[in-house]
Amino acid sequence: TGMNLPAPVISSKNWLRLHFTSDGNHRQKGFSAQYQVKKQMELKSRGVKLMPSKDNNQKTSVLTQVGVSQGHNMCPDPGIPERGKRIGNDFRLGSSIQFTCNEGYDLQGSKSITCKRVSDIIVAWSDHRPVCRARMCDMYLRGPSGVITSPNYPVQYDNNAYCVWVITALNPAKVIKLTFEEFELERGYDTLTVGDGGQVGDQKTVLYVLTGTTVPDLIVSTQHQMWLLFQTDSVSNLLGFKATYEEIDQGSCGDPGIPAYGRREGSTFRHGDSLKFECQPAFELKGQKTITCQKSSQWSAQKPVCVFSCFFNFTTPSGIVLSPNYPEEYGSSLHCVWLIIAKPESRIHLAFNDFDVEPQFDFLAVKDGGTAESPVLGTFSGNQIPSSLTSSGHVARLEFQTDHSMEKRGFNITFTTFRHNECPDPGVPVNGKRFGDSLQLGSSVSFLCDEGFIRTHGSETITCILKEGNVVWNNAVLRCEAPCGGHLTSPSGTILSPGWPGFYKDSLSCAWVIEAQPGYPIKITFDRFKTEVNYDTLEVRDGRSYSSPLIGVYDGTQVPQFLISTSNYLYLLFTTDKSHSDVGFQIRYETVKLQSDHCLDPGIPVNGQRHGNDFYVGALVTFSCDSGYTLSDSEALECEPNFQWSRPLPSCEALCGGYIRGSSGTILSPGFPDFYPNNLNCTWTIETSHGKG
Repeated sequence: TGMNLPAPVISSKNWLRLHFTSDGNHRQKGFSAQYQVKKQMELKSRGVKLMPSKDNNQKTSVLTQVGVSQGHNMCPDPGIPERGKRIGNDFRLGSSIQFTCNEGYDLQGSKSITCKRVSDIIVAWSDHRPVCRARMCDMYLRGPSGVITSPNYPVQYDNNAYCVWVITALNPAKVIKLTFEEFELERGYDTLTVGDGGQVGDQKTVLYVLTGTTVPDLIVSTQHQMWLLFQTDSVSNLLGFKATYEEIDQGSCGDPGIPAYGRREGSTFRHGDSLKFECQPAFELKGQKTITCQKSSQWSAQKPVCVFSCFFNFTTPSGIVLSPNYPEEYGSSLHCVWLIIAKPESRIHLAFNDFDVEPQFDFLAVKDGGTAESPVLGTFSGNQIPSSLTSSGHVARLEFQTDHSMEKRGFNITFTTFRHNECPDPGVPVNGKRFGDSLQLGSSVSFLCDEGFIRTHGSETITCILKEGNVVWNNAVLRCEAPCGGHLTSPSGTILSPGWPGFYKDSLSCAWVIEAQPGYPIKITFDRFKTEVNYDTLEVRDGRSYSSPLIGVYDGTQVPQFLISTSNYLYLLFTTDKSHSDVGFQIRYETVKLQSDHCLDPGIPVNGQRHGNDFYVGALVTFSCDSGYTLSDSEALECEPNFQWSRPLPSCEALCGGYIRGSSGTILSPGFPDFYPNNLNCTWTIETSHGKG
C-alpha cells in the first residue's frame, strides 16, 4: 500500500494469488504489474513491477527493470528519457546515474537512480527511468490585474511541478502588487519563489521564498515586472495557492489592510510613510505596532494580528469570549482566566456558538462567581457545542487550560446580562425566525426553522419560568440545520446541502426521496450548485431508489436549469470525499400538475439544444449537443397518452477519447468547462476524407 513501488515477489510454488481491495474514499493511480513464468534458475526479466514480498524489509526497493547477468552484479541499460539526457554509463551494482531534461521540459521522477541488490540473485534500479514533460503552467501575464493559481487549484497540485509566471505592467511607470488569498504548500519541500524584474531564477532579484502556510500580507516589486517560480517535490501535494496581482504607482508598498478586531492609524502607503495599529478591548497586539514603507517597496514588518487576551475582565453588558487565536489553533500549555462582571442586580447568560478543544486534556470550566473556588456551572471538552449557561449572581469566571500537545480550533462564546426578574435574551436561531420579544417571567417565545432546515436541538416554544428560585427558560433554544437526506412528501420545498449556507461536510452520503401524489411528476430547479469537481457528486434518479433509472450525475457547476421526473418519485444521492468541500447546492422541488392536453416542457440539457417545441401527445422531441459534447441518450422523447415523457432529459458530456469524423470539429477535455478528472488516458482518432489532412 502507499506510493513506494514494491520489491519483486517470487513464488515458492507454481501459483501466485493477488488480492486488491480499496475503500470508498480517495482515488489513486493504482498499479501496473507484469508477471513472467520462469524456471527457478532462469530469473531474468525486464519491465517488472510486482507485489510486496513479506520477506523483504527494504523500504524503497523499486523494480522497473530487473537484470541478472555477469555474476548477478549488473543492472540493465535503463535507457535515455525522450527529450532528455543521461549522465553516467556504469550499470554495476552500487553505481548511480543521473538524468536531466532539455530546455522547456521538466523532469518527472527521480533525478538519480542507483543499481541495488534486492535479493540473493536479483539486482535492480532503485526507481523508474524518469520522463521529460513539457511545461504546462508557464505564463506571461500583463496588467492591470489578474489571478494566479497553482496547477489544478483548488484541487491538489501535481508532484514534480516546475511553473513560471512573469507579470508585466501595461504602464512601465507602475509596479506590481501581489496579494495572496490562499496558501498551503508542503513546508520545506514545495516552494514559491517571488522575484523582482523579468529574469526568472536570478538569485539577486529574489524577494521571498515562500513555503508552508505563512505568507506576507502583500509583495510589491520595485520594477514594472515580477516573476514567480513554483517548484514541488515527488511526494505530498497540498491545496496550493491563489494570488491576485495589480498595477500600482511606483514608490508605494500597497495597502496591507487592517487586522481583524483591530484599528489602523494612517492611510497613505508611499515610501517613508508609517502605519500604527491597535486592538479592540480584550485583544492583544501580536507583531509590530508600527510598520514603515521602505524604499524597497516592502513594509518593514508584517501587518500585526489581534489575538484574544488570555486574561481580561469584562464590564460591558454584552460581548464575546474567544479562545486565543480563534478560529486558528490555540496555543499549548495555556491557563487563561476571564471574568465577566455585570451590575449587581443582573445575571449573566453564556451562549456557545462554536466549541472544539482536545478531548480529555484541554478543557473550559465555567464558574458561578469571581474566584477559583466558586461553584462550577460546567466543565467542557471535545467538539460538542454545550448548552447555554446562566449565572446565579452578577459575576462569572471562565478558566481555559490546555496541555503541551494537540491544539484545536477553540471556542466562540457570546455573553449577555439581564435583570433578576427576566430570562436571558435567547436570540434568533441561525437559519430560523423568532416570534415574541418579552423576556419577563411567564412570557413565551416561539421559533421556526427556515425552509430547507429542520430542528436538530431545542424546542419550538420556550417559556420563562421560576425553577428552584431561578428565572430560566423551560427549554433549550431551537437549533436549525440542513439535514443529510430525508423522505419529502410536501407539494413543494427546498433541499439544501448539509452545512448550508456554509460549506458542506466531508464524508457525506445523503439520500433524499421526493414523493408526490400518484400521476404527478416532480420538477426540481437548481438555484445554486457548486461542488468539488469529480469527487463530490449529486446523483438524480427517476424513481424511489438507487436502482431507479439514472437521470444524471452532477458535480462542479454544470447542472441543468431544471429536471422533471417521469414518475411521482425522485431519488437524490449526495456523496462527498474526505477533503475539499464547497458551498454545495440549493434545490427547489415542486409537484407538477399534468396538463390535460399536452406534456410539460422537458427542459434543455446544459451545453445542448432542443429540437421541437410541440408537447402534445405523440409529439417527438430530440436533442443535440454543442460542438465537442456527446449526447448521453440519442433516443427521442415522446409525449405519451398519460401526458408524461417517455424518458428523462439526456445530458451533454465531454467524453474521454473517441472516433471523430468530419471536415471540422471540437475536442474538449473530459468535464469541460470544469476541471478534468485525475488519472485519465484519453485518445481521440480524427478521420477526414481520403487525400485530405
